[in-house]
Amino acid sequence: MAANTAPIYSIKGDVSTNDGTTMQTVITTATGDYTGVSANHALIFTADSTSGGYLRKLRFVAVGTNVATVARIYLNNGSTNGTAANNKLFGQLSLPAITASNSAATTELDYPMEIALNAGFRIYVGLGTTVASGWSVTAVGGQYE
Repeated sequence: MAANTAPIYSIKGDVSTNDGTTMQTVITTATGDYTGVSANHALIFTADSTSGGYLRKLRFVAVGTNVATVARIYLNNGSTNGTAANNKLFGQLSLPAITASNSAATTELDYPMEIALNAGFRIYVGLGTTVASGWSVTAVGGQYE
């Protein structure tokens, strides 16, 4: 297939963390910073290394009982997220306290992104408070290849 040299629409969908098949693990541990440098931040999405990508939204799903917390969403320029200058706090989402139930669905929350990402840019997410069961975060987007 030929390269998408003038991307307007993504050429393929992507809900993985790395322009491939690796799915995000559950986030449980607090990060405690507003700079994106914490080792506890989770990589959620990586744009294509040549042409970039498009991220429509992030979906947060509680995977059990959790206390209330906040999700902090960071843009990263493709370099190490351990350097604050490589990251930008993009937004925050309040995540409610959740009690797991076998007879009712837990809350699903969407955070709209609607952003075109430069080649190799990444999205990281961290929690403000450590939670018991965790939150699964799925990026819904595409690659420009």
